[in-house]
Parts: sequence; C-alpha cells; structure tokens
Amino acid sequence: KRGSSLNASFEGGYNVSYFTCRGYKEAFEPLATDGAGDHIVFFGLQYFIKEYLVGPVVTAAKIAEAEEFIARYMADVRIAGPAFAGGWDRTMFPRGDWEAMASGDYECTGVPTPGAVPGALPIKIEALPEGSIVAPGVAFFKLTNTHPRFYWLPNFLETLLVQVWYPTTVATQAREFRKTIQAYSVLSQRVSQVDFLPGERDFTPENIAADDLPVHIAQVFDLLDFGYRGVSSHETAGLGSGAYYTAGFEGSDTVAGSRMLLRHYNAADPKLGGTPVESFRAMFEQLHCATSVPAAEHSTITSWADMSPGADPAKYEADEYAAFVNMIRQYMPSFAVSLVSDGFNIWNAVANLWPSEKVVEGGEAGGLSMRAIIRARLKAGQLTLVRPDSGEGVETLPQLLSLFHATLPEAWESGLSPLRPLFAPTDPRQAEYEAVCESIRKAKGLPAGDNPFRRFVGQQFRILQGDGVALDTVGDMCASILANGFCVNAVHFGSGGGLLQKLNRDSLSVAFKCCAMYVGGRMYAIGKDPIAGGKKSYPGNPPVLRGADGVLRNRGTYDSAGKMLEAQPMSYAEFCSGVEGDVLQPVFENGTVLVDTPWSSIVSRAKVTGLDGTITRALSNLSAKAAFLQRFSSPEALAVRLAEASCGSKWMHCHPTKMAAMQAEPAFAALGLEKSAAKLGLTATLDSHALVAAIKEKHVCDKKAAKKVLAAIAESDMAAAEKAMKGKIMLTL
Repeated sequence: KRGSSLNASFEGGYNVSYFTCRGYKEAFEPLATDGAGDHIVFFGLQYFIKEYLVGPVVTAAKIAEAEEFIARYMADVRIAGPAFAGGWDRTMFPRGDWEAMASGDYECTGVPTPGAVPGALPIKIEALPEGSIVAPGVAFFKLTNTHPRFYWLPNFLETLLVQVWYPTTVATQAREFRKTIQAYSVLSQRVSQVDFLPGERDFTPENIAADDLPVHIAQVFDLLDFGYRGVSSHETAGLGSGAYYTAGFEGSDTVAGSRMLLRHYNAADPKLGGTPVESFRAMFEQLHCATSVPAAEHSTITSWADMSPGADPAKYEADEYAAFVNMIRQYMPSFAVSLVSDGFNIWNAVANLWPSEKVVEGGEAGGLSMRAIIRARLKAGQLTLVRPDSGEGVETLPQLLSLFHATLPEAWESGLSPLRPLFAPTDPRQAEYEAVCESIRKAKGLPAGDNPFRRFVGQQFRILQGDGVALDTVGDMCASILANGFCVNAVHFGSGGGLLQKLNRDSLSVAFKCCAMYVGGRMYAIGKDPIAGGKKSYPGNPPVLRGADGVLRNRGTYDSAGKMLEAQPMSYAEFCSGVEGDVLQPVFENGTVLVDTPWSSIVSRAKVTGLDGTITRALSNLSAKAAFLQRFSSPEALAVRLAEASCGSKWMHCHPTKMAAMQAEPAFAALGLEKSAAKLGLTATLDSHALVAAIKEKHVCDKKAAKKVLAAIAESDMAAAEKAMKGKIMLTL
C-alpha cells in the first residue's frame, strides 16, 4: 500500500492488460481452418464504456459503502484478534487509493495532480474499431492505468470489461448465420425479389460482397431475432440484440436491442462531415434499419376455439379458421403479417385452412377467405408468413413446402431460369454441384437440366421457422430445403435462445491477459505458458498491425502458416510515443470518451466479403446428406402428414376423419398419396384416435430414436442416421 512502512521506496508502474479471443469451439470450430481464421466480430466495448466508466464514477459515498462491504466480505472467519474484531477485516480495502481518485490528488500533495479528473477512473483504453473482423489471439482492446499509483486498476476492471465476450460472440454468431444462409442462397441460385432498384439481383459470391441494394434488401429478414424471453436479463437482451444488428439483419422482436443502440451507438462520423445516416437513430428514422411486424402468438388463435371435450369438432375447426382470417384481415394494410399455425394441428392448417376458399360470414373476419387474402397480398407485393412452432425443421420444412406447392400453385414461380455454373470447369466442386442437382431432379421427377429449386412468387409468401434454429442446426435445415427441391429463400429463420443464449465465454475462448509492466523506464514482459498447453499468451504489450493480406495480427514474426514464431512487444519508448500503423487507438481516457463510433461504420466493417469456405462446407453438407434428407418429402412421408391433417384441428378428440374427402381433392390426388396411405395402413375407415395411434406406433420414431437420428445427421454419419430410423418414416408426429 502506498506510504506503508513496508513500501518506503514505492514507485508504482503502468500495467497493461488486453482482451482477446483465443480460439473457436463448438459450432465455431470450422472457422479455424477457413482462410486466415479472421471471422470474429469485435463489438460491445462502447456500451460498457458509456454505461459504466464515463465521468466521475468514484464518489465518497461509494467508497464508504464499498469499504464496509469489503471489510465483512473479505474477513477470514478463522482468524481472531484485534484487527478482525467482530469478523470485520479492515486491512483489505485500498481506501486511500480510491479517495485519491475521488479528489484527483494522486500524489498526496493537497492539490489535484495535473491531468487528473476528480472522480474519474485514471485508465486508458485502446481498441480496434468496433465491427472489425479479427482472428483468434489478436488483442481487441487494452487497458493501461494513466498514473503509476493505480497499477492495480486494469486488473480491477477486468471482470466488468471481459463481459465484452457476450456481444462479440453474438455478433460473430449472427454473421455466421448470415454466411450460412448466403451459402445456400448461392447453391440454390437465389434471385432477389427487389427488381425496382439498380444493381445485381443474382446471389453470387461477388454480388453478395458488392452488397448492391437488391441483394442487400432481400436478406434483411433472413434471420429474425426472437431472443428476448430466452436470455438471462434485460441487459443481456439489449447487448445481444444490438449485436445481432451488426450482421446487417433488421428484423427483431427484442426491443431492448434497438433501444440500446439508440442510446449508445448514435454518433455521426465527423470525418464524413457528420453525415446524418451515420448514427443509428438517423438510420432507424430514415432507412428503417430495425423493425418488427404484426404477428399472431398462440393465444390469439387458440382463444377462439372451445377446448372442452364435448365441443363440436367442426365448429372448433371453423373457429380456428376464423381466427386465421381475422388476424390477417386486421393487419391487411401491413407489408408483413406472421401467423402462427400450430396451435392445434399444423398439417391441417397447411392442407385445409391456409388454401381454403371458404368465406367467413359475419363478425370481424367476415367476407373473406384465406385464399382470397393470399392472392390479394401476393398481387400487392406484401409478405405473408406461415409460422410452424413445433417439430424438427430438418424434417418438417420440406414437408410444409411440398404441401403448399400442391395446394397453393398460384404462390409459386413458374418458368425458372436454368442453372448457371457456380465454379470453374476445372474446380471439382462444379462436378459435385452438378451431381447433387441431378440427384434432386431425379428425386422430384424433373427433366434433366431443369432448375430444381422451386421458389415463391416474389419471395412474398414464406414459412417462418422459429423453433430449434441455432448455428449448429440451420445448415442442415437449409440442406434439407435444397435437397427436397426448394430455394432457401422459401423460408425465413427466427432464432431466440439459439442466437442470444446458446453460447458462453468459452465459445470463442475469451480471456483478459496482463501482458506488460512499465516500471522505472523499463518494460517487463508478462505472459502465461502452462505446461498443459492451450492458454499461452502474448508476452509483452502487443501493437496490432494490418498485414499486406488485410489480416490483423499482433506484432511479431510468423511462419508461412500464420503461426507466431516470435513476439515483438512494445518497448518503453514505444509505450510512450506509440507504434506507427498500430490499429489499436485510444477510445477512452480518464473518464472521457475519445472515439464515439458511428453505427454505419460498424455494420460496414462487419460485412461479409468472402464466402468460399462457407460455400464449400455447405456443398459438402448437401452432397453428403441429400439422399437421406429426401425421404422427408417422399410420397410415404407426405401421405402420413395428410393423414394427420385429416384428423382436423381437434385431433386429440375422437371423431371421423376427413381423409376420404381430402384424397379426392385434385391437389392431393395429383400426388398419388392415397395409394401410399393405404400401403401404410392409413385408411379413411379409421377414426381420428385410431389414425393417430397407428401413425405413432408404426411410422414415427420414439423420442430416443429421433434424438439419435438428429445427432447422426449433425455428425454427417448418414449410415448411423439410417440405422436409428429403424424403418420408420417420420421423426415426429
């Protein structure tokens, strides 16, 4: 302690600590071998600075409260004696240092020390620009005390600022979601529906990197943020959802995210003349960069129907249908409306309610049919979303799309453009791509050379998959969509806990490392190198330089594989005067924000500019799994789903089914599903109880088997997935 008889020659020093992500784990592991490995999006430091560090944050009242708390909290109950009377240890809290901060008198001279700001933290933070794309091991930001007395302060602040791991990991995850959907967009040769603006519309790697408005706008709702209820706190929701927006997405139901950005990321860049659209508020108000849409939730549908056992099944279903019509009718002027449809029986909703021509009579929903509504919205260029909220997306998505393709032909594009080559003729991926496309044509009975990736008209009718969507599942869902003959843009994805909560500090191996001390004009390198390996840190204070390849690296010498051979930390002279080209720049010092980063520059830095590795992984995934995934839209699988649909909305109560009438309908008769249903023992003579029982017993995996199948699919072990199916047709009812 300063002034103690034990430290009569106390000199103090400058302590440098840095924040880094050391590697990729779990769903992020493939990124380690993708290019230079620079895929981490740095984001969130500005929030913590503004929320907790700005201005006079050290006060006499806080010091008094902290001293009392620490004296009790740090008391060792095993020790007796005058210094610990009553179980209070008053030797542990550095009150003198905190009082010096509060007064600004760091040298105990009776007057404030030159440069000191009373009540402010004597700390400097140097950081990369937020939105930077960074490889593991690089210093994202550094903390240094600005007066030698407070050498302990960087370590004290570590616990708070290491929490930047969370927004950084979510931002990285959101960007990887985007890349995955983009890769399958390339493979299914997606075309933007935005034909009224200049720019390229085809989803190619080059056009995605160029980010012309038609391609950009088409993607803004590809992933929706549903995470508010699935996170641990309101602050978590704000940070996580704010991080989601860095990937260029714009559809979130987590209001806390956009509200946080309005408070903490609202600056205009003075270097650009303060262009108004640089701030989040201006982008929000002028470009609508954050939005939600009218959307039904389950109770707004289920509350229309009488759940009592004696209720009439026909009226029960009519009430659900009226709820559907009412919901969309109420919000008919809105560009987008989302209707959750699995309150009772998603298969009945898709097969019988959504395509129904029945006009609802009277009441708020009167005068319209669902099909008339869909046609009107398609003609007006409005977006209508069907939301299933149960089942396994890898199985149910191609089934839902197949049924809609049969029941709503007017919602689908005709005359699709022929496929173009995606790779150079000598690139082995082109042959692999052509082979998988031919396998899809064969499975769907399409002529050679046809474009097998069916799509909705103008992208204005879509399924919204909001259940079970995470970074480690979305790729297989996309592969299943393509394998069964649909373009990936037939589906919007929504993610809650999978986006904002299914991660932790170890996902990117985040750490805070004390790396250097500067004492008496000398630099002392500090590092960690455990014999067990894996957590070695950079020894010394790292400047971060951008190489000729555009990749950010801590200064040092590297081998051809990018592995550091020798660190080159900052000398004492460089610590005082800086290093030319160091990308780490001061953003905060002594209570003052030095750089207020404009929101648009963060989004711009985080843009996807390279997809080659992601496309290669997506193509390999599709090739390996297509044959297995195609079973989910086989005639047998669709026959089972139509049998479930025939049980109606009130499927859980015993009544005759609609199977005979449905099989006679032209849309279903054309699929030839009656023969498949009969082969499976699913006949019109069975009542709803008997039919559901037969499906569950004979054709649906039990939960344990379904879990094994899904695990095998995730591991690309298709032989194990086939074995786990045990001859069953479906994973879930």
